[in-house]
Amino acid sequence: MKFDQNAKLGDLLGNEAAKAVLDKHLPGFSTNPMTGMASGFTLSQLAAFPQANINAEVLASIVSDLAAIE
Repeated sequence: MKFDQNAKLGDLLGNEAAKAVLDKHLPGFSTNPMTGMASGFTLSQLAAFPQANINAEVLASIVSDLAAIE
């Protein structure tokens, strides 16, 4: 499965490689209790919330690393 900025967080968190990418760029993201409430959001939707602290550069880095997952 290929992941991009339209991938749902629940799908990303269900994949160990994708979860590692998220934790690389957003330390502690996968273990944050609030993350489960956002599992239906896409990465780009999450990045639209200022509280998520995901600027365009971070989002691009996450998407780039996700694209490398086989």
